[in-house]
Amino acid sequence: MLYALFASVACHAADWPEKPLRLILASQAGTSADVAARTIAQQLSLKWKQPVIVDNRPGAGGIVAADALAKSPPDGYTFGWALAAHAINPSLYEKLPYDTVRDFSGVTLLYTLKAVVVTAPAFPVKDIDGFVQLARSKPASLNYTSAFTGSIPHMLAELFKRNRGLDMQYIPYKGSAAAQNDVAAGRVSVMFDVLPGALPQIRGGRLKALAIVGDVPAKELPSVPVMSGLLPPKAVAGWNGIVVPSATPKSTIARLNTDIVAAMATGDVQDRLAALTVDVVTSSPATFDAFIRAEIARWGQVIRSTGIKSD
Repeated sequence: MLYALFASVACHAADWPEKPLRLILASQAGTSADVAARTIAQQLSLKWKQPVIVDNRPGAGGIVAADALAKSPPDGYTFGWALAAHAINPSLYEKLPYDTVRDFSGVTLLYTLKAVVVTAPAFPVKDIDGFVQLARSKPASLNYTSAFTGSIPHMLAELFKRNRGLDMQYIPYKGSAAAQNDVAAGRVSVMFDVLPGALPQIRGGRLKALAIVGDVPAKELPSVPVMSGLLPPKAVAGWNGIVVPSATPKSTIARLNTDIVAAMATGDVQDRLAALTVDVVTSSPATFDAFIRAEIARWGQVIRSTGIKSD
């Protein structure tokens, strides 16, 4: 009888998944995260022989998507694509409809991103030092932006302003395209952005890169200098990963981890992510949980020190 029970469990595990799956994504269609998610979903569909439907739920800095995931059945058939905002929102908002630590479990980190400082091609500086000199010579006359208030690029911009002692005004936007357009047109002086979104504009000559934020140059922009000392210790400028409702069985989380990490190693996914200029970094579920907790603490301290408020 005990053998029959084990055989039944093993058979069920081998047959999983037995129906279509849903990947909840906080980004709009066409974004770099959406492109990556659909590429990975396609590989998982081939492996699982079940459709993996990407469910775009943009809004409220990722809260809409996270809330939908938190309320989903914890059976592994619904999993979520978590952006860095997932770890920022607990400190940015006074109240969330879920508890970020209690209500979610990590499956795997997928990749990290680099941040870049950009301005208009005609803006009269060549590098960050030149920008700082200009800003100091014209107090309160320059401004700065990022794609979203409370994003990591926004916090890096606030740290840059504070650390350099600059008097500049923040211009809020609700998306990178509008912000990039106004920077390219000279209506905004400078923007902190992530490479997947900014690189096409830089290569196309619509934006000029002043610096890569961090200690490591971007291989896609080898001539652009780095700006060290702005990121908190062990921090990255952005990241994407997979999470599930916390009540999801550990065995199901382990299966998701194994299959998603394998999908990340396929040629199609590797090629697509290389084109998006991200750094692939997968992990165990426990490592990703610890990473998220560290990110909550790390960026919470930055939010408190800079006084950043949600829109």
